[in-house]
Amino acid sequence: MKQLKTLLFLLLFSLPALAFADLTGKWSCNDGGNYYLRQLGKEVFWFGERSPTAPVWSNVASGYIDGNQIILRWADVPKGQIMQEGILILRLDTPNKATATYKTGGFGGSIWTRP
Repeated sequence: MKQLKTLLFLLLFSLPALAFADLTGKWSCNDGGNYYLRQLGKEVFWFGERSPTAPVWSNVASGYIDGNQIILRWADVPKGQIMQEGILILRLDTPNKATATYKTGGFGGSIWTRP
């Protein structure tokens, strides 16, 4: 019985707290955009745009959570004027802050926060 309790303790408290965070919500980025995230289990989806009425850029992304990282494939959509695509890897610093550690395709943002 003691071994079972020890195992449960290790499983619950040695995993990063971020594994239990729900990332769904509105996030702001240092690129001036707003990103609307939806998390379904380990899957993550987003729609991002610079401005809802006159977007220079707008994009969508989908990917998954792996430990304290979000691995995404993103693409601009024709609501904006820019048409690029690529890969993003974000590190979850806290449940309300993420930092890009890898970017391709000319993605501009690098720090996301939510209130």
